[in-house]
This record gives sequence, C-alpha cells and structure tokens, in this order.
Amino acid sequence: MNKQRRKNEWQRLIEEQAASGLTQKAFCEQAGIAVATFGYWKRKLRAEGDKAGLDEVASTRRVSLDDWIELSPPVTEPAPGWHIELDLGNGLCLRLHQG
Repeated sequence: MNKQRRKNEWQRLIEEQAASGLTQKAFCEQAGIAVATFGYWKRKLRAEGDKAGLDEVASTRRVSLDDWIELSPPVTEPAPGWHIELDLGNGLCLRLHQG
C-alpha cells in the first residue's frame, strides 16, 4: 500500500470513529486496531493538517497598517445580551449566549 493510500485509509478510520460516538478504545477493539497505532496516526495526520494550514497562511499576502479600517459603534441601541460563536475546526463549534 502506498503512503498516500495508507494516510487516506487512516483518515477514513479516524473520521469513522469520530462519527461513531464510540471511544477510541471501543472503536479500536471493534475494528481490531491497536489503540496506540490509532493514536499515532491521529496525531500524525493532525500535525500534517496543522502544518498545511500554516503553509497556507504563510502564502497569503501580508497585512499593512494601511489595510485597517476604522469602525465606529452602531448608531442604534444594541439588542440586550450577546452571542459569541467560535468555529474550532473539525466540525466543532462553541456557542455562548447571554440575554
């Protein structure tokens, strides 16, 4: 099996485990995979994904102070409470509300 095919297979297994709702240990037992091997590939593929993301950011154009836009507060009264949403990647989203 070539390297890319092996990586794709492990990525599929990692996504399958995440969607299964099973713990890593239970999933690995069911699939006949060593938990340590599963963890190794999960860390390896995450690190490669993080590095690819950094390379993508590094290739974007640089921002200068001239690119900043001055924003003023809204003229109308804001609605009571607040809403914050953070996209954490890998399908995870943190939502905070008040009000």
